Amino acid sequence: MADRILSYKKVDEYFSALAGKHVDIKDYIGTSSTELDSKLGSVDGLQSPFLCFFNYQSKLSGNQQRTFNERTLSFSICFTGIDAEDFEAQKKAIDDAEIIGLEFLSRINIESKKEAIGWLYNNFQKDSVFYTEIELEKADGLFGMEFHFDLKNTEALVVSPDKWTDGDTFCTPQ
Repeated sequence: MADRILSYKKVDEYFSALAGKHVDIKDYIGTSSTELDSKLGSVDGLQSPFLCFFNYQSKLSGNQQRTFNERTLSFSICFTGIDAEDFEAQKKAIDDAEIIGLEFLSRINIESKKEAIGWLYNNFQKDSVFYTEIELEKADGLFGMEFHFDLKNTEALVVSPDKWTDGDTFCTPQ
């Protein structure tokens, strides 16, 4: 089976690699809420600040000649251990999270102009970016900012004959 241009796993690996390269980010969490709960409850805890890739959505669009797979990707930058009564620390965490998150978006924007990452090349939709402050209610003392943006990739809707028992009846090998 041919690889798709973009997949959940590719995005998860990309965000994980970015988190590992940023000097301020101390930890990374993928979209699993169980992983988040597990790290928050562990002896070592979740290192702060951390990047959490928390949402991956897709929508197909296009015409008879070309199909696009428009994805909305969401991540957050969060700080842990902020006292519920320390409003200045909360504001600072949210402000710092915004600065770090915009740094990530800046990197994504620059990388989208280079061919090195094929699925990202010319596909970052800067005008789709929006972000907002967050306080995760299930995790006391967690403050930050969440960011959302769209990618628009072509998506060949071609059937792989070897994946269907009747593939030879309506599919032609490529």
